[in-house]
Amino acid sequence: MVSKILIIALIVGTASAATWMGMPPKKPAELAHKSGCYVEEINDVIPFGDTVSPIGVCYSISCGRVMDYASCGIVATDDPQCYVTDEDLSKPYPHCCPDVKCDVDNNLF
Repeated sequence: MVSKILIIALIVGTASAATWMGMPPKKPAELAHKSGCYVEEINDVIPFGDTVSPIGVCYSISCGRVMDYASCGIVATDDPQCYVTDEDLSKPYPHCCPDVKCDVDNNLF
């Protein structure tokens, strides 16, 4: 029973967001004195252990031995009263991610 719950939790966790890792890009000469990871999206260095969610892209970047990126998961609905919103790149991750919104007749929900 516990193994079934663990497998379901792993599937749900994997499906809820996309993650990937990469080596930090080389720092430009003018930022070489700063310790941490160079983030091209903000043209700056963030300290090791910090996370940043740049405006204009819909993912977060964490600085460590490697850089970890987290983005939105897949969002879908088959309810005819619901729809999937667009990404809103004016907001930081995860608030920029698509979401499911539903139109209810009496607007109580």
